[in-house]
Amino acid sequence: MKKMVLSAVIAMLTAGCVTTQSTGEVREFDLRNSNYKYVDTDTYMDLPTVQRQLYLHREACDIYFELKQDPLQVHFSTLIYGPSSATQLRDQVLFDLTAYTTGKLGIQGYTYYAKNKELARQILQVLSKPTTCPTGISAKTK
Repeated sequence: MKKMVLSAVIAMLTAGCVTTQSTGEVREFDLRNSNYKYVDTDTYMDLPTVQRQLYLHREACDIYFELKQDPLQVHFSTLIYGPSSATQLRDQVLFDLTAYTTGKLGIQGYTYYAKNKELARQILQVLSKPTTCPTGISAKTK
């Protein structure tokens, strides 16, 4: 009797797994993989300056960005960046930012599609010259 009940429970759990369908959306966890890594560089900048430069950049170019600071580790932030028309993470670029006490900022960039690798590589240009729009991003008209 116990074996039959146990078998029924296992069958129900297995059936639940089989019928669950993936949404097909790319998550941040999925991108943090060496297969999707296109940028690994350092620059001298702090996180408040990065945020300020991104706001200036958004005023000049048609972009979307989200800068999230890790609440438990203040030296780590995640930047999601891309054209304003890109609504899914698969069409954007994800950057892991690490601020070191030396003043250096470590930048690791990931993108799902190889077509966005040039956009990922142009992050230093975006941070140093925020009014210049990278390839594939149009300037805002005033």
